[in-house]
Amino acid sequence: MSTASRSTKVKAGDGKGFGHLLSPIKIGGLEIKNRIALSPMNETFSDGEGRAGEQCIAYFAARARGGTGLLVTGAVMGTRTAAKFVWGRNLYCFNEGHLQSLVLLTERVHYFGGKIAAQMTIGFGRQGHSYDHEELVPAPTAGLPYEFGLDAQPRFIAGGMRRNERARSFGYGQMTREMSIEEIHHDQREFANSCQLAVLAGFDVIEVHAPHGYLEHQFLSPLSNKRTDMYGGEWHNRKRFINEAMEQVRYAVPNTPVGVRISAEEHFEGGLTREEMIDVALGLEARGADYVSLSDGGGYEEAGHLVGEEDRVEHIPDSAVDFKKALKVPVIVASQHDPIKADADIAAGKYDISGLGRQLFVDPDYATKLAEGRAEEIVRCTRCNTCLARCLAGIGPACPNNPWLGREYADQGLMIGPRRKGEKLLPPGGPMPAVYGRPWWKPEITIDEEHFRPFRGPGPR
Repeated sequence: MSTASRSTKVKAGDGKGFGHLLSPIKIGGLEIKNRIALSPMNETFSDGEGRAGEQCIAYFAARARGGTGLLVTGAVMGTRTAAKFVWGRNLYCFNEGHLQSLVLLTERVHYFGGKIAAQMTIGFGRQGHSYDHEELVPAPTAGLPYEFGLDAQPRFIAGGMRRNERARSFGYGQMTREMSIEEIHHDQREFANSCQLAVLAGFDVIEVHAPHGYLEHQFLSPLSNKRTDMYGGEWHNRKRFINEAMEQVRYAVPNTPVGVRISAEEHFEGGLTREEMIDVALGLEARGADYVSLSDGGGYEEAGHLVGEEDRVEHIPDSAVDFKKALKVPVIVASQHDPIKADADIAAGKYDISGLGRQLFVDPDYATKLAEGRAEEIVRCTRCNTCLARCLAGIGPACPNNPWLGREYADQGLMIGPRRKGEKLLPPGGPMPAVYGRPWWKPEITIDEEHFRPFRGPGPR
């Protein structure tokens, strides 16, 4: 697959010298061949029923063929409730009927040498949208839809909304209703079961989706959580939702690496601070998280950090340093498109893995070009955000500097072949405990009951 030549190029002499960026790293027990990851983006290549079609599959395959070590999907809807409140189009994984297309996706990525993580979401909360715009959105707090001012948005979004009345309607969300405790517990368990399904579909890693203003983030933030019960109020209670979710996922997939994506801080007055989010990260690590992936910002109401413009992401590696100092597990940082800077940051211990989103839109062969000493051939993302503008319009991404983006399905080189010797036919997740049928916190039965007999009803035994 070729990419157009119009873009800023990397000037790196002979292109060599990326030993830190190209070195392997372990996430839990899984080895990733380099420190380059495809960041999670909702690229809207799935269909309206949450299935991965050929374009979605070929898109990921192209980045795997291009040498990316770890590919992370956009948010996969992990509960039936979550699937009612999507952002345009998302993959689904909450029953066995979703596995067929997901298996085709993971097998294609593995065929081209990549590892793939399912970014599983328990829901979008107040940032979700349903086809029925009058429907109340389940969230931590009732009567609190999001609404943003243009000054807190990326400049290209703000400019479009000033000119386009339809685009401006995305500036506010649907009215919310408060999730009951019973509903929270139901969705947490369904979510853990869905993570098991993702492992059965062949995903190598589970990434818990909790960044920039989505449901788990909403429970953390005092700006969006006004509850007065066990899930609101004091800091310990506001952390309860995300901590319970991590514990249940870790229990459900004991042999699979589990990471979590969070924001470094909110950048709002009275919002979550970096110190608080480091405390969250430490709690997640203690509950079994194998890595922390850092995003930034408070979400749609502060999207200038969610969709990082160059002058708004300069601080992110330095934010990561504080997390890196506190944590023992690897830290992933996104938006650092320059491989020279990324390699130097990893060498300096600022973070461990460089996550690339739009940069891998424009040049899926980024990692291969580095490994082959062709860094000067990398086509650099200009952050023009044509891709995002098309996604916001619901029509899927395209790129002025990569004519193949959105048409990977037509590249015959991305077709899969017959099964090769050594390919695993069973998912590598190993034995998984029952999520339904007994409480998740009940110890697993480790011995066969020698004298088991069916219950005979009341009376003497």
